[in-house]
Amino acid sequence: MLTYECIPVGMLQSNCYLLRDEGSGALALIDCGFFNRAVADAIATQGGDLRYLLLTHGHFDHIQGAQALRGRYPNAQIAIGAEDAPYLRGEAESVAGWKSKHSVAMEPDLLLHEGETIQVGGGVLRVLETPGHTPGGLCFFAEKERLLFTGDTLFYEEVGRDDLPGGDWATLRASLERLIELPGDAVVLPGHGQVSSLAHERAANPYVGLAE
Repeated sequence: MLTYECIPVGMLQSNCYLLRDEGSGALALIDCGFFNRAVADAIATQGGDLRYLLLTHGHFDHIQGAQALRGRYPNAQIAIGAEDAPYLRGEAESVAGWKSKHSVAMEPDLLLHEGETIQVGGGVLRVLETPGHTPGGLCFFAEKERLLFTGDTLFYEEVGRDDLPGGDWATLRASLERLIELPGDAVVLPGHGQVSSLAHERAANPYVGLAE
């Protein structure tokens, strides 16, 4: 069974999620935008067996901690959507120039695609391609636990921006509808802000069902 801890990090308070498989103690980190003592202490407290650094998309406030973590946990694999790999390599604008002087240059270990699964000990995350905020945006869905990590695609009563390089409203809207149409309810764990649920977003998100 997968459990999670949310650690807001960096100047934009991006939500970094530490996942733990209770059976094996295996860990995965989603969107470490900044590596600090709070992240290090959380990993150590949970046993330190970090297997993956999972990235929902390539903007600086979600990826900058990955390089430092790779140095500390060399067995942890950096994974990102295939279309967003250029952000990690410095071949595309990560928006770092707007908010940060830190550079981004690293090679991902895994390029993720729709329908693939990531095994974190006995826990399983399904990869959902949800472009629109960036060309290769992803969500990670722990179906058994009904946990949906939405990055900057879906927030509490909001959606991600489409006006940054590589963004596209029609594509983002299709990704939003895809998430809303997932069967049943699930906890929505966004890249910024408070936790929500699919049931709440279906009822209260003003962008649901909005015409192009």
